Amino acid sequence: MKNLYILILLILVSCSQKAKQKEEVVVKEQDAVAESINVAKEVDTVSFREVISKIETKSIPRIDATNFDSFIEEEDYRKVDVKALKLEKIYPNFNKEGYKYRAIYCYTIELSKAFYSVVVTTLKGDHEMESVLINYDLQGSIIDSKVIAYDEIAEGQSRIESKIEENKLTINNILWIDEKKVETTSFQIMANGKIKPVLKEETLIDSVIQQLNLDKQKIKEEFIVSKVQPHNPNETIVVIPEIAGEEDEHLFELNSHIVLVDNTTGKITHKYFESSKTNGWVSDAVILSEISIDTAPYILAKDTRALGVRVFYYGMSKPNPYSNRTISLFVKSGDALKEVLHYDVEDYGAEWDTQCAGESTSVKNTFIMSEEKTNGYFDIIVKSKITESKTYVDENGECEEEKDKITSKTAVLQFNGKKYLKK
Repeated sequence: MKNLYILILLILVSCSQKAKQKEEVVVKEQDAVAESINVAKEVDTVSFREVISKIETKSIPRIDATNFDSFIEEEDYRKVDVKALKLEKIYPNFNKEGYKYRAIYCYTIELSKAFYSVVVTTLKGDHEMESVLINYDLQGSIIDSKVIAYDEIAEGQSRIESKIEENKLTINNILWIDEKKVETTSFQIMANGKIKPVLKEETLIDSVIQQLNLDKQKIKEEFIVSKVQPHNPNETIVVIPEIAGEEDEHLFELNSHIVLVDNTTGKITHKYFESSKTNGWVSDAVILSEISIDTAPYILAKDTRALGVRVFYYGMSKPNPYSNRTISLFVKSGDALKEVLHYDVEDYGAEWDTQCAGESTSVKNTFIMSEEKTNGYFDIIVKSKITESKTYVDENGECEEEKDKITSKTAVLQFNGKKYLKK
């Protein structure tokens, strides 16, 4: 029996040693695989950087309008390292039979020290050609890409041309059918190499600021508003508040720039300017907190529709809370906008002890277009809803509230040839 125990013990020790040896072999094999992967990555990175360093660099800003006319002579074609630039990730069918892809030219541009940027031109068969802007991280992995140029000779109806700037990409898609049409889209090249579309609204606003020759640093950006005309989708209303003089957090004065823009051309068609000295766009003890566009159907005459701009103010006094909302109506006049009405649409004021007792009055005005005319424009009926509220401390020391007193008034505004005034 003793010999049997010794035999079992020897078998267990032997198995344990073999298992340990096998585990050591597996660990060594795993380490070897990991090391080979790291070496391969290092080789790929070095190879990518070597390829990049040998590519011609071009300066920015740059217009890329690459087309078939750019490649007439044999020396126009250059060798492109498809593998190092990972073009199969851009074109999955690049090396597949029958697709006839061929990279024929490339150049680099320096958009950032944090990533590499390469433009590669590729033939897609015999009739199509395109150039792609590709951003790579410092290890050679693709971050993002965008087609910036395109040409085709089968029908010759479409082209793409682009302007590359340090952090901006503007792409023009050109189509010839009966006439030339150009659709422009803008992209922002982010600090991380991503290429993100710029909202058309932002592009439009930037264009307006440039056309008005305004200093962007002097624009109160949080109050910029724009809105497409609901009755005319080709026209956008844009309000640009320009800082006049010095500004503080709540202390500032704003000049008003109100324009209409043609959405097709991006050009200003009508504009209005008023200084902070007369427009009331002043923020001090009473804070200007909101500017908005009102596109309700203010039909002033058969062929005359007004647009509205509303401005909201409020006071910060606790014992004397206050708020006010005004509206200004504008109509087209030649290539300008003309203000025909400035009126309070909401007004609120109160006095209270900050605990319970107090009184408040709220006035809300609604406009109704009359069928009667004065000087060619319909009269405007103003319906006013007046709400008076009161709170007090009763004989038991409880805070009580009286029932609101609601009354109404009606006024008529008539056009005197320049502006609407009360009748």
